[in-house]
Amino acid sequence: MHRILLSSPVIGTYSFCLLLGLIAGYLLARRNVRRLGMERRHLDNLTLLVAIMGLAGARVFSWLFYFPPGFTLWQALWQPGGGLVFYGGVVGGLLSAVVYCLVTGAQLRNMLDVLAAPLAVGLAFGRIGCFMAGCCWGDVCVDQTKVLSHVDAKVHYQIDTLPALSPAHFPLAVRFPVDCGALSQQIELGLLPPTATESLPVHPVQLYESALAFLLAIFLQRKFRSRTWVGEVLCWFLGGYGVIRFAMEFLRADNPPDYFGLTLSQVISLICLAAYGLMLAGHAWISRPRTQVQPDACNAPV
Repeated sequence: MHRILLSSPVIGTYSFCLLLGLIAGYLLARRNVRRLGMERRHLDNLTLLVAIMGLAGARVFSWLFYFPPGFTLWQALWQPGGGLVFYGGVVGGLLSAVVYCLVTGAQLRNMLDVLAAPLAVGLAFGRIGCFMAGCCWGDVCVDQTKVLSHVDAKVHYQIDTLPALSPAHFPLAVRFPVDCGALSQQIELGLLPPTATESLPVHPVQLYESALAFLLAIFLQRKFRSRTWVGEVLCWFLGGYGVIRFAMEFLRADNPPDYFGLTLSQVISLICLAAYGLMLAGHAWISRPRTQVQPDACNAPV
């Protein structure tokens, strides 16, 4: 983990990864715009707008669901280290894109298809930033007796949801240093003494999701090149990322399962999957072959 990429001038690794993801996504989106023959000025305007409103939406979701009581929205928006929720960023960016396209007359569904794969690329870089910053950490990979004897059933489910996938000495497990969420959580739960200087081994779930997001971006870009209907690439983004995020939440220890055993992100993932299913069903309904009624031979004109 390296929170600071450069010390003079101070450049945070997380911020750098977000910027890298924005640039990579923008360059990919430019290729997609050229492929469709759309005006690039709309993409340039949307890139700036979506970046700003996406960050605002990510912080608004963090304020709604994770900030302690007493914080106003204005305070949350400017609170250093307040956290960002990716789904909030998607909602904020999507709403701003819809409003922009309605006001300017740009092709909304084509533009959303253009942005689908770049969004997955941006997410992939962002999750690398999460790993370097020590946030969004994974479940513990330890002997079960060390966990069961210290925490209640709900907390145990949160930090060790799938014990079969989190054995002791798991080869991919990592430890986070002082001033990271994983270590703070484990000290608070009594799994480690207050003097501990590194966390218990945990899943690097940030890197898992980053790798899957890169694969999703490749899949979406191939879909974009061969799409058969407008909105298809966005549809597959909703379905693909919905599955990825729903699965990855089982290996994350930072989000509590407060919604019938699911985390907030899993609930939103189910909504995304429902939207994916509705879009596919709607396209199938619109594209279904129509049977033409043949005129009755006896009533045919002579």
